[in-house]
Parts: sequence; C-alpha cells; structure tokens
Amino acid sequence: MMTIRTFGAFRFLKKMCHPEPVSGSRWSRANPEEILKQVQDDNEGGGSEGSVFFSVLVALLIATTGSACAQTGSMPRDGDAQLWAGLIKSKGYVVGSKLTASGLHHFEGDSAWTHSGWNTPRIVGITYDPARPDTMYLASGNGILRTHDGGESWRLTTDWRITEVQDVSLDPRAPDHVYLASAYGVWHTEDGGETWAEANDGLLPPGNNYTQTIEVDHTQAGRVLVGTEDGVYESTDGAKSWHRVGGEGLEILDLQQSRTEPDVWIAAAYRHGLLLSNDGGRTWSPGPDAIAGNSVHGVAIDPTDASRMAAVGWGTGVVVTEDGGRTWTRHGDTLPVDNFYETVFDANDSGRLWVATLEEGVFYSDDLGRTWTSAGLYGTLVFDMVFVYPASAASL
Repeated sequence: MMTIRTFGAFRFLKKMCHPEPVSGSRWSRANPEEILKQVQDDNEGGGSEGSVFFSVLVALLIATTGSACAQTGSMPRDGDAQLWAGLIKSKGYVVGSKLTASGLHHFEGDSAWTHSGWNTPRIVGITYDPARPDTMYLASGNGILRTHDGGESWRLTTDWRITEVQDVSLDPRAPDHVYLASAYGVWHTEDGGETWAEANDGLLPPGNNYTQTIEVDHTQAGRVLVGTEDGVYESTDGAKSWHRVGGEGLEILDLQQSRTEPDVWIAAAYRHGLLLSNDGGRTWSPGPDAIAGNSVHGVAIDPTDASRMAAVGWGTGVVVTEDGGRTWTRHGDTLPVDNFYETVFDANDSGRLWVATLEEGVFYSDDLGRTWTSAGLYGTLVFDMVFVYPASAASL
C-alpha cells in the first residue's frame, strides 16, 4: 500500500491550496495529477500508520471532488458588489404559524445569509440607486418599502390603493423616478416614493392590467419596459403612455437588460420559453425551441459579457448560452431539483452563475452550470436576487 509521510502531505496541500492575497477566503483548485506525483515523491522511504490514513483521505478528496482542496463556498471581498435576496422560508411552513426570518437577506459568505428589515413573506423585487446604494426599494405584498441607510430602517411608501406588487425598478438617470408593476398595473413616483400615481394609459384594457415585471432602460431616462399578461410594453415618456413591442398573447414573467450591451434584452414567458431582443427591446424574437413550451421564471445576462445568458423555470432546469442566444445548453442535472424561480450572474466573478431552487437552497457555478457549490438558504423560495454595486463601481 502506498503511504504518505504526514508532514510532506500537509506541506504539499498547504502549497497547493493557498489563499489568494485578498480580503476573504478563496481557495485555488489543486491538480490531482500533481498531487499524486508529489505523494509518490514524498512516499519514498515509507511512512507511519497515521500517514497511511492521510493518504486515504487525500484519495477520497480527489475521487469525489477532483481536487484535494475542499470547496467551502465563496467569501465576499472588500469593495465587492453585495448579493441581496428576497425570500420566504417556506419549507414546512403552516399558514397561521409564526413566520421564521423571511424577507430581505444579504450574503455573508460560504452559506451564511443575514436577515435585514421587516419579517415579511413576500419581497419579490429589489432595486437601488446606483449613485447612493444605501437607498433601496423593495416590492412587497403590501406595497413599496424604502430605506436610505442600507437596510437599517424602512418605510412603507405606498398607501391602501397599491397592493399585490410584483416588481420595482429605479431610473438610474433620474433616481427619484421609481416604477412598480402590480396585479393592477403600473404606478410611478417622481419624488422618491413620497407620492405615487397610476400610469396605465395604453397599457392593457381596463380591469385587465396585470403586470409582472418592470425594467428601466439604464441608458435612456424615462424609457421603461413592462411585462404583462399580453406581451412586452414600452414607454418612452416615463410611463405616461404605453405601446406593445412584442410577445402578444404571452404572459411575461421577467425582463433583463445587458449592463454592457444595452441593446441586448431577454424576457421569460409563462409556458412559452424565452424572447430575445438585440435592438434595445423594440422588437423581439422567440428563444430556443428546446424550451419553447416551458415556463421560464427567471433570466439573467452576465454583466461582463452579454453573450452569456441563463434562464431557469419550473421543470426547465438551467439553460445557458455562451454565444448570444444562437445555441443553448441545459445544465443543472446534478442539482437536487429542476424547479427554479430565480437566477443571476455574479457581479464580482465573471461567469459565475447563481440559481435559486425550490426549497433546496441556492447554488452557484463557476463553469456555467457544469458543477455547483451550495450557498445555503435551504428550505426557502427565493423571489429575487440582485447584486448591489458600491457607489464607485455603479456607473452604467
């Protein structure tokens, strides 16, 4: 039997699994072939029973992870954009019982998340002011919540007229202008939430104003796209008027615009897969045939590379493109379920993809879905995930 001198093995693993010189714990992946060669070199001359045990441990790590460095998750670094999530701890919850910490959470590293603000079962949308990231707005079941101090205190800005809010979006070029999508249409504010006005002219027939998702064009003040139960609508005058630009007859569940190539947009549709736009959302074309009949709930575009996009949904799994939507590949078969509600690309690590499963936790992948690392939140339903950039990096 091959044995390892314990000191030599630990010396080698320490060299191979070194922390990077940044704030927070990051571990590099060791090459198994190099490990085995080092083990062989260190073993000439024999070893103790303890070192035999250690050799078995190394072999198991290599066999199960492809590496002798255990993956314990990611730690945020100083200056990173911070990941926030709106969620409910739904697994095992009985209506009428006391609600465990649900609502807004932010990622602390590894599998740790910290609850912030009100304990509420329904935070479904998150937006913030890029110039003042401590100012955030949340779409909740009871209206729009606002903080000016990074979540230390909150205020409900809407009144009894506004309920069943589905999403919220802030205009980065006019940050006091905020728009919400609700079961009863679109409302907007021009004074940071002090007052709200209904804004449904031209949107949908009266009494049929259900809207699910809303997104402000970050390159043009006053231009807004909203996903309705009858397609994608556009406003170019700050929601004073609307006209449909695509997806007639489709219920649109999510809209995203590329951070680096603003003409690139993607939309998720209920039971109709994806819609794609390469002209700023003015015209739309169907996505891949493979998921054309699936319900897609969440879509994402890599903030560093618009050719990388992802979509998730109920029974859809995780589908990813690396060529701007020409071809798509399904990943996520190793995850515990194929039901997902939300996905987002990492703002700090290019290509890292995050997904939220149905009550089986949040995971991220550094190879676009081929392998996954758990990041906690088991037992939750995550409605939205947003990276909040620090003010110095938030320019669009």
